[in-house]
Amino acid sequence: MYEAREQEDILAELQSESETSATKIEGTFEYDMLASNSIEFAKTEVELEQLYKACFADTSWGEYLTMIAEQYGVLRRAATKATGTITLTGKGIVPTGSLFTTAAGTKFQTLEYRNVNGTADVPVEAVNAGEAGDVKENTITVIPMSIPGITAVTNAEATSGGYDEEDDEDLLKRYLEKVRLPATSGNKYEYYEWAKSVSGVGDARVQSLWNGPGTVKVIIVDANMQVAPASLIQSVADYIETVRPIGATVTVVSPTPIPVTITAKISGTLDKEQFLKDVNAYIAGKGMDLRSLSYARCIDILLNQTTVADCADVRLNGKELIECSADEMIRAEEVEVDEL
Repeated sequence: MYEAREQEDILAELQSESETSATKIEGTFEYDMLASNSIEFAKTEVELEQLYKACFADTSWGEYLTMIAEQYGVLRRAATKATGTITLTGKGIVPTGSLFTTAAGTKFQTLEYRNVNGTADVPVEAVNAGEAGDVKENTITVIPMSIPGITAVTNAEATSGGYDEEDDEDLLKRYLEKVRLPATSGNKYEYYEWAKSVSGVGDARVQSLWNGPGTVKVIIVDANMQVAPASLIQSVADYIETVRPIGATVTVVSPTPIPVTITAKISGTLDKEQFLKDVNAYIAGKGMDLRSLSYARCIDILLNQTTVADCADVRLNGKELIECSADEMIRAEEVEVDEL
């Protein structure tokens, strides 16, 4: 591992190599000359250290990691734009590309022309790509630029499909999987790589011969480690169809969610929304390797809540342990607490 030398060390080396008999104490001509050069040499040393790190995938970052991965056909997954449907109220013409926003300023544009007479549904797409475009129902309510005759807008359902650009950690993981796992001739590793190369896919699992000879099941979750929407499942299926071996029958699905209600007796108070967020963050962190969620894990998360002093009788759907198969995914949806 190359490490940049400090400016003081470079200066000391330059002074030791100098053969002049003149004094080298601070403030003399020779000291000032060597010191100024050592500063520039130190800058070069830092650049050399960064260059060394950029050349190897484990220590690389950003565009440098992107270029290393591309050499092996691993492309950084691009950010995608969320889509949904808005309902317009009024009487007027709404051109394609008309803007509507949330109160927080997230912008959406219409994908089709509409002549509104009363109410009309219009498909929309987020202006900016990324997860920020996934907004809840009834939040697209602002008409930033007046459209004659249109008096109101809302979205009855949440928008979805917005995913951030793949980060360095996930790209490095896919790169290492590519170079270390023998993905070839349509084996399970190749299906795994094909699925994970699609923007919006967070993880995948492949089951060979799941329904007889020539059948392959690909199970995916989205970039947030949640059940993938139908549009993402279709995107993965469409892509695999273009690259799979002839004769293979491929089924792409997402895990069936197992809703879990956590009950407990606690001493103190509990922010239920935060607790559920923490439990689901733990589940997401395990990805598709998670096979169970225990009451002990929930106790640990409960006691890490700053407002909970103690807890007892923690159960998950009335049990101590919730297990799931390869086709299922645990999801904490409710929490009910009583006083301890």
